[in-house]
Amino acid sequence: MSFLFLEDDDLQMIWDSINNTQLVFHPVYAPIGSIDYSEFLTLNEEKEVSLILDRNLFSSLLSLAKNGDLKDTKEKRMIALLMLWTQMKQVPISAGLAIMENASRYNDSYNAKIELNNFNDIFDFYPPQIWLNLANGTIDQIPKCNLFNIPYENSITYHETNDHFLMNYASMLHLVNIYRDSDMNPLEKLLEFLSWNFENLLISQYINTYLVMLFSNQNGIKAPKHANSDILERIEKGCMNQAWDLTYLSYWSTLYWNESKMHEVFLFATADTLLKKIFINTHNGGGLFNLINVVFPRRSAERIIQFYIEKTRNRTKPDFGDNPTQYFKSLIEKEKKHLKQSVGL
Repeated sequence: MSFLFLEDDDLQMIWDSINNTQLVFHPVYAPIGSIDYSEFLTLNEEKEVSLILDRNLFSSLLSLAKNGDLKDTKEKRMIALLMLWTQMKQVPISAGLAIMENASRYNDSYNAKIELNNFNDIFDFYPPQIWLNLANGTIDQIPKCNLFNIPYENSITYHETNDHFLMNYASMLHLVNIYRDSDMNPLEKLLEFLSWNFENLLISQYINTYLVMLFSNQNGIKAPKHANSDILERIEKGCMNQAWDLTYLSYWSTLYWNESKMHEVFLFATADTLLKKIFINTHNGGGLFNLINVVFPRRSAERIIQFYIEKTRNRTKPDFGDNPTQYFKSLIEKEKKHLKQSVGL
């Protein structure tokens, strides 16, 4: 049994720090990354609450445990704070998506299962007091956890194709194709993407928010990394990275959309600034049209909203056929072909 010795103000420090860092999100309980203490206590009593980690936080946790330290002091305190908070509140952490992301990059599940085993070992190795001491600055390093290269034994294929990722990847490739087109202005690029999206894929609230903020030139909102590069591999890698970030949100939405009728609630933890902005501006209560009205000039906003309404009125969803995965892969190949032409290949 592990014991945790708290000073008088430690509990308040932990809760305030979680909220101040805007680490934990949920469309109902934490739409801006801040959780009401009493509301969470009630929620935790009534339902089973779990926390999904993104890849960056998961990787930082593994690195901290392996080395006993991180170069970024703020980052290691943040990881410690998150681990402490989940253990105190008995909130289990899910790293499944983070493990899948890395497995998909290498098309292999062996290392993914090693990561899973190491992840489980971390919870057995560190008592909550270690995380508290690291979080509040009492210590600057933690004991190194002996992580063995032994895969976790299960039958799950972690590198199996994820349709959420494929849809997001196709979308980011198309986004970069039009982003690079100097003959269109930002408004025309946004309308062109929406038209393509309505015709080819499901509508994603998170992609819509990202596009609106990107093409209205909002501070800190950038196109996928290397979007303007002339090296195809770099462009594709940037699109893949952005697609995976969006996949966390889109996949998570399938878990929370019907939570009122379920016994489980899934929170999401990220320190990624862009992901935070996308999520907060999607769930700020005003909706997509309100965001458009805020970030675009009046005439442009009216044009976008009218276009959106007309295109979605009585819209028939695209037919993915008997093999949706193959449909998405074919769409990706079309976008890659256009991209090759764009870079002169």
